[in-house]
Amino acid sequence: MGDDLELPDTFPDFSSREYWESRYSSENTSYDWLLPFSQLRNIILPRLHDNTQSEILIVGCGNSRIGEELYRDGFHNITNIDYSAAVIRQMLEKYREMEEMDFTEMNVCNIEFPPGCFDMVFDKCTLDCLLCGENSFQKASMMMQNVFRVLKPGGVYMLVSYGMPDARIGYLKNKFLNWTIEHAKIAKVPLEQFTSVELSQYHYIYICTKAYDSM
Repeated sequence: MGDDLELPDTFPDFSSREYWESRYSSENTSYDWLLPFSQLRNIILPRLHDNTQSEILIVGCGNSRIGEELYRDGFHNITNIDYSAAVIRQMLEKYREMEEMDFTEMNVCNIEFPPGCFDMVFDKCTLDCLLCGENSFQKASMMMQNVFRVLKPGGVYMLVSYGMPDARIGYLKNKFLNWTIEHAKIAKVPLEQFTSVELSQYHYIYICTKAYDSM
């Protein structure tokens, strides 16, 4: 079966707002990249200290069910942002009964919230997408500085990524980011047709905890 797999000559520009606007305008279903909430729950909840009053920001939310699943677990202070107006409209309609969960059109490189207001910033593949386009280093740096700024001291940035540590940790480290970094890996569900082309058999989770003496 693997011998029949044909990869495209080019891939979409996943960093492009136009790509996502077009994609979400033509689909209206839920999709979770990399790992579902069921595989992340036991990693996320301890980082929130099981405190259902925690303020959570989900960046590049897309049409993921992560916010919904957290809400059903009792975490209602959830803000979702995405720079696709189409998906924000869809999610507002889909989750209109979850009144305490917010959806806002916003660029992750310019997060328009006050400093130190979130206990967790959750990111599943948003940094990965930024790194697919032009000016990726600059955009990643802007994103990390914004994420760091809106975290409370002791707050956590959790990145779920397909990128291995030697390809991601460099973006998480600079003199402006006073946080500690941990990482772990979770085995992918094996797909026979991709075994010959995948560089890694794992997805990676990066946990960045902001120092208590940071603002």
